Amino acid sequence: MSIDIQFEDHQLQLAEAAREVFARRNTPEGLRDIEAGDVGFSLELWDEVAQLGWLGINIPEAYGGAGAGFLDLYPVFEELGQALVPGPYLDTLGLGANLLLDVGTAAQKETYLPRIVSGECILSLALLESSGGFGPTDIELRADDDGDGYLLNGTKLLVGWVPEASRMIVAARTGDGGAEGITLFLVSTNIAGLGKSRLRNIAAEALYEVTFENVAVARDAILGQVGQGWAPLERAMIKAAVLQGATIVGAARTVLEMTNQYAKDREQFGIPIGKNQAVQYMVSDILIDMHRADLLNRQAAFLIDAGKPFERAAAISVAFGKAASAHFHRQAHEVHAGVAFIEEHDLTLFSKHAKYWENNYGDARHYRELFADTAFSR
Repeated sequence: MSIDIQFEDHQLQLAEAAREVFARRNTPEGLRDIEAGDVGFSLELWDEVAQLGWLGINIPEAYGGAGAGFLDLYPVFEELGQALVPGPYLDTLGLGANLLLDVGTAAQKETYLPRIVSGECILSLALLESSGGFGPTDIELRADDDGDGYLLNGTKLLVGWVPEASRMIVAARTGDGGAEGITLFLVSTNIAGLGKSRLRNIAAEALYEVTFENVAVARDAILGQVGQGWAPLERAMIKAAVLQGATIVGAARTVLEMTNQYAKDREQFGIPIGKNQAVQYMVSDILIDMHRADLLNRQAAFLIDAGKPFERAAAISVAFGKAASAHFHRQAHEVHAGVAFIEEHDLTLFSKHAKYWENNYGDARHYRELFADTAFSR
């Protein structure tokens, strides 16, 4: 099957509009202010994106969205990366909305999807625990049936945007074993028994440790079927990881432009350092990584949008994109040398967030193993 990876005209226009909005509203100086603040993203920009209709791109018209496809989200996430815009876009749109559409009840869809479109509902994924693993066997937080509903006990780590989120999507263990026995819950961030404390991290993202102590949730908070939550969660995570790959590609474009310009401007012994072949190789590495990641990622996005089997292509693209992000940022720092290691240099903003992208929604190893599982299961 041939694949046309070129964007259509309306997608190119969306990318251009997003580029203009994000560049205007998310300057490096503004980003540093956000990093120093408590929220972790711009609420004003979130509201503007909602007013523009971008939070409802892939949500059906019945719930107030545009009813467009997965590929129509791609250029927005690429521009989020190019401007380095922080925020709960991936958790809410890439994962949360997809999960609701996939396994949510009619009541859950009617409650949450219109509020996602309007910007009133922010969702966050509560998955990781102390083991640091991304698979079902790493989930130990218990959800025990108490007759009226479920009691949640345990701790989740690196949960994003908790104070601003309306609901967390919590993966909990309701049975024994691995994937069987995982149940998803929509849990309020203001519920009794919930504790939250912000965790310091290199990217200055708004990440939290969340503790659950006999947190009581009703049965209508279950997302999907009891004990059958892992499969839909994994599907949604892979799709979200592809969108995060678009963000990595967008960041690569800015890093390439920044590094190439520095190689032209910086002189040693009376000549630009870009005249040196070794420097040219490092700049070329960034370009090659960017193009390869973009091609693999668009292929995966096309398959998702077309309703075709996408898991293998997505696993390859995500694994490569995460490794490429580490590599091209390292090459950019090699070209800039010591100057880019200071906090005041814009390249540092990108390289710090790259460490977050490398591990968010699974690291490269996780997706290589996922690819191996799909390859040998056929």
